[in-house]
Amino acid sequence: MNERLGVFAAILRSPALRRVEIAFLVFSISEWATWLSIVVYAYDRGGAAEAAIIAFVQLVPAILLAPVAASLGDRYPRSVVLVATYGVQAAALAAVAVALAVDAPSVVVYVCATLVATAVTTTRPVQASLLPEVVAGPDELTAANVVSGAVEGIGSLVGPLAAGVLVGLGGPLLVFVFMAAGMALAFLAVLPFATARAAGLPAAARSSVEGGSGERAVFLPTVVRELVGGLRAIGADRQLTAVVILVGGSMFLLGALDIFYAVLAFDLLDLGDSGVGFLGAMTGIGAMVGSALAVALVGRERLGLPVIASGVLFGGAVAAIGVVPGPIAAAILLALAGVGSGLAYIAGQTLIQRIAADDVLSRVFGVLEGLMMACTALGALAVPAFISLFGQHGAFVIAGISLPAAVAILGTSLLRADRAAVGHGRELRLLRGQPMFAALSGPVLERLAANVEWVERPGGSVIIRAGDRGDRYFVIAAGSVEVEVDGRVVRRQAAGEGFGEIALIKDVPRTATVRAVESVELAALDREPFLEALTGGTRSRSIAASVVAERLKAGHAGADGGLS
Repeated sequence: MNERLGVFAAILRSPALRRVEIAFLVFSISEWATWLSIVVYAYDRGGAAEAAIIAFVQLVPAILLAPVAASLGDRYPRSVVLVATYGVQAAALAAVAVALAVDAPSVVVYVCATLVATAVTTTRPVQASLLPEVVAGPDELTAANVVSGAVEGIGSLVGPLAAGVLVGLGGPLLVFVFMAAGMALAFLAVLPFATARAAGLPAAARSSVEGGSGERAVFLPTVVRELVGGLRAIGADRQLTAVVILVGGSMFLLGALDIFYAVLAFDLLDLGDSGVGFLGAMTGIGAMVGSALAVALVGRERLGLPVIASGVLFGGAVAAIGVVPGPIAAAILLALAGVGSGLAYIAGQTLIQRIAADDVLSRVFGVLEGLMMACTALGALAVPAFISLFGQHGAFVIAGISLPAAVAILGTSLLRADRAAVGHGRELRLLRGQPMFAALSGPVLERLAANVEWVERPGGSVIIRAGDRGDRYFVIAAGSVEVEVDGRVVRRQAAGEGFGEIALIKDVPRTATVRAVESVELAALDREPFLEALTGGTRSRSIAASVVAERLKAGHAGADGGLS
């Protein structure tokens, strides 16, 4: 437990991660509050049918554009794309507020709300694909996802509560005014981090606009190209497909809950307009608890079983609402559903980050975002049909059991998604800490970790010698070394630092001698897996080339490796 808390302490000490997560919290609150406000607005005008139809219609553009918008994270610095999305969302929310303030026709309000739903499509995919670049290792990645999950949990609690209070005080208009201001503050919070990070990226990485295959498919429309790229990456991996489908199933159930809140508040429990927000807040409380419980996932190499268990809990709790009557039972079961959804989100996202390749990671999350939007819309649209066929109580049961059914079908593939380098946690932490590997995806790092050979050298021994052929890259796990150029010690390196990359990448003899100062333990990578990892994708290749070029330009050509 102390090790897990230490990982969280490292996350919270990072100014960049603090800014990213604070802005993400504002985003999550805004998303929940404005979404439920539109549900209330529509339900007041046409009941469950109109609320469900509007929920579906306003998400259609988001479903189509999510893969394209998210793909910007594979083409441009992800921090810059993230801050841009917050600016666009602030403007879209302000447009809805204006439409409500002038008492525009409902169709105008719905169109503006659709702009908001479309604007949010980029945030979650870019946030998810940015985190692996910012953290130092797999444990920190899980911890960062837990923090993000906690943020989403808080948002799913505070957002509905804020919607309930603000709708009661001044209607949906007040919600959109406050949330537009909040998103403007989120934009300002992330702006310094985005500009600083973009300025610090290697030049080739900033200018690289191709992902995946590195080829320009000029004959295909952009929307088709990006959608196909993300779908191809998902479809090529059965385990990744299973995780994505389960996340989609969870979102189907969340979409159904958006309408079920109104059914409970207006028809079954007689709580009125504000009741929709307060019922949603119960799920938010559960999501916060689920995020807290997700601390146990930090350091776990196997996440398939938690994904399965959380899906069963989520669906089972929703189904039980249709069987166990009363407001207290509904509140407890909604909280349990939130626990399941919070755990499923964190474990599922972490698995996807481990499995998907970096060059298409934003596009994978873009397809996932589009799928999530589609499933959310379908879940909302399905509720009136379920009510018509099975009654209000039966609708909860049918919707709820859909997720455990999906888990039963996908269980084997979900368990196999735990292939993530079991037994190589130490190697992964060391490799993730190297600047040369910072942009590599989970699968690439896991393959590297499996190729690590552990080497020990006594104090005073030569590890590499100037003039020899470069055949390995080394990371210091324990001890320290000295780097000598022309018989002169130019630098000392300690645990966590690496050396030997320039000879491998530039295909030149070793330009320095590295000697152990004391007994050292080294993680060694042979030339072939090292080069395959760095040159296997456009993004990682450009970063590797830029790092080497900038180091050599800085006057370190006489010292091979270990440069930071």
